[in-house]
Amino acid sequence: MDAADWDARYRDRPDPWGSEPADTVRQRLAGATAGTAVDLACGDGRHARWLARMGWTVTAVDHSEVAIEQAREKDTDGLIDWRVADVTDWSPDRPVELALISFLHLPADDLRALVARAAGWIAPGGRLLYLGHASENYHRGVGGPPDPAILPGIADLASAAVGLRVHALEHVLRPQGDGTAIDILLDASPWQLLEHR
Repeated sequence: MDAADWDARYRDRPDPWGSEPADTVRQRLAGATAGTAVDLACGDGRHARWLARMGWTVTAVDHSEVAIEQAREKDTDGLIDWRVADVTDWSPDRPVELALISFLHLPADDLRALVARAAGWIAPGGRLLYLGHASENYHRGVGGPPDPAILPGIADLASAAVGLRVHALEHVLRPQGDGTAIDILLDASPWQLLEHR
């Protein structure tokens, strides 16, 4: 979908994902030391607002002007730097402690390129977190995009994470309506120098 399609979708259904972060994002980042974060393809900002409440300094980016307008209205404290931009060619102006990419679905080559680029923004001790609908969801799960060409598999994210320290690369099962959605999670960080003994 292009930006105009997403604009129409957000106009027709404000707050489509709810106001709270995905449970997986909340669980993976619970207890993390706050720093600077980018929330890529932030939509109407549910993850960005949660991160800001947890003390993070957040820049949130989406190509839908309507989504960003709605996000700004919900950011009553004005703590978040909201940007309208295409995340496939946007970059922060300095390293960050967290790059969050949640439920952004692109053709496999484009997603791998974005994840690899985002990994290059991570400051020492920081991390990259991707969460989205898995390719397996198309045949075995419920919900999510109806186009398997934009649903990543384990191999796609593994190849995007080459050179990173991978903390988790796994399927996450999530109740949705009368069924189960199958998500995919990548949690990774830059390698730190290890002490030799």
